[in-house]
Amino acid sequence: MSPSYSQIDRLLGTDPQFGDPGAIEARNIARYRLGLTVLARDFPEAAERFERLAKEEDAGLRPFLYDPVLRNAFENDLVALERHRPGPSEFARQLTQADLDAGDGLGPTERLMDPRHRPWAGRGVGWVWTEVRPELAELPLAVRLEELKQGSFTDLRGARRIAPGQAQLAGLARGAELLAELLPYAGAGVFPHVSLVGLAQGAADDGELHSFSGGDPLPSALFVAPEHLDDPWMTAEILLHEGLHLKQFDLLRTGAMVADPGHLVEIPWRSAPWTLTRVLAGLHVYSHLVLFFAAAAEAPAELVERFGAPPATEGVGAPTPGSRADREGGYDTSAERAGYLGRQALEVHGEALTPAGRRFVRWLLDAVAPLAPAVRVTVPEPAAAAAPGAVQRPALDPRGYRKAEPVTVCPLPDQHQLLAYSPEAARFHWLNEHAWLIYALCDGGTPEEIEAAYTRRGGGGPDDARFALGIAGLTAAGLVEPVTD
Repeated sequence: MSPSYSQIDRLLGTDPQFGDPGAIEARNIARYRLGLTVLARDFPEAAERFERLAKEEDAGLRPFLYDPVLRNAFENDLVALERHRPGPSEFARQLTQADLDAGDGLGPTERLMDPRHRPWAGRGVGWVWTEVRPELAELPLAVRLEELKQGSFTDLRGARRIAPGQAQLAGLARGAELLAELLPYAGAGVFPHVSLVGLAQGAADDGELHSFSGGDPLPSALFVAPEHLDDPWMTAEILLHEGLHLKQFDLLRTGAMVADPGHLVEIPWRSAPWTLTRVLAGLHVYSHLVLFFAAAAEAPAELVERFGAPPATEGVGAPTPGSRADREGGYDTSAERAGYLGRQALEVHGEALTPAGRRFVRWLLDAVAPLAPAVRVTVPEPAAAAAPGAVQRPALDPRGYRKAEPVTVCPLPDQHQLLAYSPEAARFHWLNEHAWLIYALCDGGTPEEIEAAYTRRGGGGPDDARFALGIAGLTAAGLVEPVTD
């Protein structure tokens, strides 16, 4: 691989906010711990198990976090609390079947499988859906796994799961090995985000099933058609593509990128518009595929000897019949699609992105621009972000501010973030160093006293509007409150 590919691979695979799988996992584990604490308070009948799991070391917590059935139930419970519709805890029901003392690194759903198989041992918690042991098939955990699978197959015609044979298992392993060697950072970085790997066949609107990844319906899971496991290059591309979707699923649990989730964007190679969240997901994949196909075209002779010749042309998928690209052509390379999605995200719909979402788009496009200059987008940051001092300073309560109670927090000092949960809003809030400092200083003092301490600690200069905006934002989030007594 040429030095430019190595550099881009590193940029995409090690960015502390968007690329580093270890950093992303650390934030998700922190959220999981804090979520367990929250659920223990709201579901006292299961509090003992929730609190016990929350005290596990990271290595012990990881198989439970990435278990697809438990993760679906965990997220559903949190959504119910956020919508103020608490009911019986599905997460508690499923967790009662889990052996918290096993200590073998297996997740509860993985433990149902026979035989058990990990296609990239040592690179993550990924395991293959082989067959559920017959004597365990009626357990609620196994029944729920089947329900979630069927829900994921809803948009497919004639969909069915395929039990893998030795050839398919070997194909998965070879594709994973190739991906990790071709792109040791961005490629190998998807494996920690993949838990369940299943085989399936069926048909969608744009043709026979190729592959797909789960999200909220079946977290940390991907499915691939078995016929695509014969070619290691195809397998590697699929693992990268679907693994990136799962990586973004984890990313979105640790910070919003879209301010308007329902915002729709026209897609030339598809007949129906995408949400802006899906646009970012597509950009995430296509930007990485720019690197994958470029690196594959110049793969070292040693890789070609071991895995065969790389694809002669890109395989980004045919446009949907009836779409503009289907009628007029175009948008048949990863660079063209990445460039279109990036321009739509920043130039046309940038106001619907959060600051993190804008940084995410710029990071992706800037990283791969040396390989495809046309993807670069030159759009200035909004004036408010570029010049905080020019923003109108909101009025603050002269009586002072203190931390709201009860608020549960989990500091991540290595990532310069504080995770906080406010029961009033029933939501998680990710505070950067700036907001964390203001939160820490809200001990009942007046705005002038808090701002003076903020300035002494390097938070900003006099009359910096960010301080007042920070207080206002923390108040709106239910993390601090005016002093009223």
